[in-house]
Amino acid sequence: MSNFWDDRYRDGKYIYGTNPNAFFKEYIIKHPIGTVLLPAEGEGRNAVYAAQCGWNVEAFDFSKEGWNKAIKLANQQNVNINYQIASFDSVEYRPSQFDVIALIYAHIPKENKTEFFRRLLPFLKTGGYVLFEGFSKEQREYQKQNESAGGPKDIDMLFSEDELSSIFQDLEIIKLEKCITTLSEGTGHNGESAIIRMIARKSNVK
Repeated sequence: MSNFWDDRYRDGKYIYGTNPNAFFKEYIIKHPIGTVLLPAEGEGRNAVYAAQCGWNVEAFDFSKEGWNKAIKLANQQNVNINYQIASFDSVEYRPSQFDVIALIYAHIPKENKTEFFRRLLPFLKTGGYVLFEGFSKEQREYQKQNESAGGPKDIDMLFSEDELSSIFQDLEIIKLEKCITTLSEGTGHNGESAIIRMIARKSNVK
């Protein structure tokens, strides 16, 4: 899988653009500044934006080419991000280190979803938030109409409300909704798409 993403990111262009995801941007500018973790951060657009807003940013991805482009973007914008080349099952942070964990289009195989996402929760402070945006299972229909709509072709890597409710059952889910929106994120996410968004709070120590 890392070879797939290295090949995809090796192009000089930013596949998903250099502007932050709109849902992430809206949230991050309203939330009190703190420390944010961005798993599967790819080319770094959200990490760099958060750093520009004053956040302490930690990020990881297993693609070295993604890391290269993220560091390049951070340097261009004169901000610092702490970005590791690592995977969900190997990355380590301090307990209760983060105010926010933002999973933005972090699509992973079905057999790993619950284990990998829950593995991050001890790193989240009590009172901290998980922010999630990804493609819903209905995205397969939009992919058929538009190859640039984006997202995995494997429906099991897409998300449903029931699935997210189950994975994050130990959190207080504040918002969980599916919607149809028009994405304009580089060439990778471009056009009408079916997405799912969640905001959840860690209200108790688990």
